[in-house]
Formats: sequence, C-alpha cells, structure tokens
Amino acid sequence: MTNSSDILFNQPVIIEACEEFVQRDMLELRGSFPGLLQDAPMSSTAVVNGLSQQLIYQLQLMMPDAFVSFDDLNVDLLDAAFPYVQTSAKEGLHRAIQDRGQTIQVNSAYRTIAQQMLLYNDRFNNSNPVAPPGTSNHQTGLAIDIEDAIGWESYLMQYGWQPLAGDPPHFDYIGDGTIDLRSNSILAFQQLWNLNNPDSQIGEDGGFGPQTEDALNRSPAQGFAKAPWDDNPRTLRLAMPRMEGSDVIKLQEALNKAGVVVGADGEFGPGTDTAVKEFQQKKGLKPDGIVALKTREQMA
Repeated sequence: MTNSSDILFNQPVIIEACEEFVQRDMLELRGSFPGLLQDAPMSSTAVVNGLSQQLIYQLQLMMPDAFVSFDDLNVDLLDAAFPYVQTSAKEGLHRAIQDRGQTIQVNSAYRTIAQQMLLYNDRFNNSNPVAPPGTSNHQTGLAIDIEDAIGWESYLMQYGWQPLAGDPPHFDYIGDGTIDLRSNSILAFQQLWNLNNPDSQIGEDGGFGPQTEDALNRSPAQGFAKAPWDDNPRTLRLAMPRMEGSDVIKLQEALNKAGVVVGADGEFGPGTDTAVKEFQQKKGLKPDGIVALKTREQMA
C-alpha cells in the first residue's frame, strides 16, 4: 500500500458561497452518470448520487451514532440534498422546526467528497471560490442551505444554527457534542476504493492528497461494484434523493421473481414503492413500502 506524502491534516474549514451550487442542483432531476466521476457533466451534483450514497453509508457504518439522517423531520429536500447532519445538530434543527410549525426546504446539507470533487473540477466556471474535497464546511455535517432564510433565522439561532454572513441561505451549527467528520469522510472513500481495487491500493489515512484525488476522479459515478451494503444491508424506501444502487436492483429482481412486476432500473422510485407495498400486503406485512429485515426475510 502506498502512502501519500502530502496528506492534508488539520485543514481549516473553507467557507463557500453556496447559492450558485444550489441553483445548478435545481436545474434538473436525473440519475447517476454512467461513467467515471471525472467525465460526469456538471449540470447537477445529482449525477454522482450512486457513489455518494455508498460514501454516506460507509461513513454511517464507521460512525453510527454521530452522523444521522434528518429526513424524518418536517423537511422538503432538493434532489441532490442528502439529509445528514451530526446528532446534536439534528436536535437543534428539530426544535427550530417544532417551534415555527412549518416545513423547512433544505437545498443542501451534507455534501459528499464525490459531489465536492465534481464542483472542484468545474471550479473555473464558478464565480465564487470552490473548496477542495475534505475542506468545505458542507463536509462537516454541520451545515445546511435553506429557503426563506430570513423567516427561519430567529428559530434556528435559538438552537445553535448560525447564519453565515454573505451567504444568505447558509447556516452552520455551533454547539456542543460535535466532531470533525472531514477526515472520516475521506477515509470512507479510501476504504471503498481499496475494497474494489485490490491491485491499485491507496493509503487509508483520511488525508486528501494527489493519490486520493486521482482515485476519486477515476471512480464510477454510479458507485462501486462492491458496495458497503453488501454485508450490512441498508433499509430501502422511497426517499429524496432517490435511493439507487445494486441493492435496489436486487430488490426489484426479487419483486419480479415473486410475481410483482416492476422495472429493474436500480432506482427506488414511486413504481418500486408501489410494488413493495403490494408484496408486503400479499405476505401479511404492514404495507409501508419500507424494505427492512422482515420484508427481506419474506423475499429470501
């Protein structure tokens, strides 16, 4: 295994003006690009959703209690907005939403290093600075970009979410019980790369050097063949961004084998949700569309 000589440890968090990125992600809803990250079009960071979902799940397996989803709160999400923050930040967000009693629209939250690499590769076409992967405030699990920032400001500030001067949609969580996730986000990628590339190993050191940058650019935008959910199944359901990957394809194939017809496109969309509910009803399960242990057991 080769070690890089210029690992970027203890880097300061780089603050980005995110409004331009959000506008791009609003352009269109599309699935992952069927090629390498370095060749993916920069129309929306959704083009690396498949790889991003693998990176998020790998990070969750590494840090199950520190990095959690907030899509169970009263939120609307943009198609490339992964709803993940640190546990204490979620609690603050939950209280702010409860106090205001309205749905909050989140345009961006946790940004994977795959999404950040895509933005960084296209940095010369942005009017604002773009942070290298591993240094953006959106890789800390402590940042969100929202709509109606002025309306939400007083509610969020009461629970530790502070507005960022000069970037109106952006809030950072400043509170107790937080950690720096950035090196772990990079380590999650390094582990997945090595699992899938035994003859081209890179250092698993949590640092973003040229070796890791080159590997990330040469990674499939749809995700690696060996996924973190192969040995540790994730719960599948209709979500935003849409869940996609090898486990979704296997689910769709199992549904068809069970006589419930659904397209096997690898994306958990409304059609798959309907098919899962039909299968669950046939098996006497609660038809909630959520594919967890009991539903998987019935498909075995």
